[in-house]
Amino acid sequence: MTQASPEAPPGPPPAAPKASGLAVASLICGIAGVCTFGLGGLVGLILAIVARRKIRASAGQMGGQSVAAAGLIVSIITLVIGLILLAAIGGTVYFGVRKAGEFADKAQFTSHIKVLCMAATTYSAEHDGRLPPPDSWPDALMAEGLITDLDILTDPADPGAGRAIAMNRAVALAETYDVARAGDTVLLFECAPGSPLAGGRDLLPPAPRHTGGYVIGFLDGRIRQVPPERLDRLVWDPKAGQASAAPEAPPP
Repeated sequence: MTQASPEAPPGPPPAAPKASGLAVASLICGIAGVCTFGLGGLVGLILAIVARRKIRASAGQMGGQSVAAAGLIVSIITLVIGLILLAAIGGTVYFGVRKAGEFADKAQFTSHIKVLCMAATTYSAEHDGRLPPPDSWPDALMAEGLITDLDILTDPADPGAGRAIAMNRAVALAETYDVARAGDTVLLFECAPGSPLAGGRDLLPPAPRHTGGYVIGFLDGRIRQVPPERLDRLVWDPKAGQASAAPEAPPP
């Protein structure tokens, strides 16, 4: 009788497929994309796509499909978040730079009118209280050496538009004015492009050149930005201002 031979001992279990290093790297880069404004997410996305292709082509010799899928998803999410953050930061920076430029232009334009007001009042002090001739006041100030460059008459925000400042004709021709209202009596003001050298309120541009109101210089040397709704409170014609301020006659 033949005796059966003993069964051979079972061999070692097959080794598990080695996880793809690219899949692990894609997940790590995807997570890092949060701190790199989406750059890590972009790298992780590329690595995840390459890892998935290599895993499929390995015929089961390489694992990590789920890790690569996770890396793909995380990378896409952090890439989108990074792009949103970059857009928000870029918009904030652009807005800030633009506002800073507008503020600088407004400050320089206000300074121009301040210098011209000081020059006009200095001229008046040296000419028995008479202001420069309204139809040639910049040339008169230049002739006296009170200003040295006619570019001061332009708006830094739009220098190509030409002269942007006019004189109040009624004040320039007035022999007297109400000293008590000098702080409200218009001397120089921003004007629309192509306006005459002197005139009245009708020379104002349809809207203020800068945010905050029209830039106006007054007889007392102060400069203010006046909103359109407050223009009626200013004195444009000293004679009219004096007439309105005069006390009413007592009843008979």
